[in-house]
Amino acid sequence: MTDRLKQIVWKEMLNEYGEVPRTLPELNDKADGNTEIACLLPFYVYYFHTYEWQEYSLMTERALPGTLNHAAFIALDTPSLQASAQMKRYFYGLSFISRLPEDGVTLFTLEEWTLHVFRKYYYLTTKAALPAGEANAKRWSGTWTFRVM
Repeated sequence: MTDRLKQIVWKEMLNEYGEVPRTLPELNDKADGNTEIACLLPFYVYYFHTYEWQEYSLMTERALPGTLNHAAFIALDTPSLQASAQMKRYFYGLSFISRLPEDGVTLFTLEEWTLHVFRKYYYLTTKAALPAGEANAKRWSGTWTFRVM
């Protein structure tokens, strides 16, 4: 599932960003103005910019990276998400090196970011669990329902 999740994260970032992000500061600029990119950011950097993000999180004065690192750690520690131990450890470490800004500096509070990151991870893992090429979605009374195996 990890390879499938990695592919889903890549595709989602391309859909939201419009192209492959060139630098982490550029990606962070886009994330400041787009909550979808911001919620994808922790998972994108985990898979594609692991060490660069650690350094960036340690050195930056910007508020969003630290907030997202803390939010990702809290969200992934929820037993219902069943996140991998490696991903949990990664964000656990990042939460220690990232400063946590005061409320009001970012668009949402830490609690709200945690909820958004939780929902995004759930969405990504649900999408990754669907069999490739098999339509497992039904349209029912104006909404789509998905059956996760």
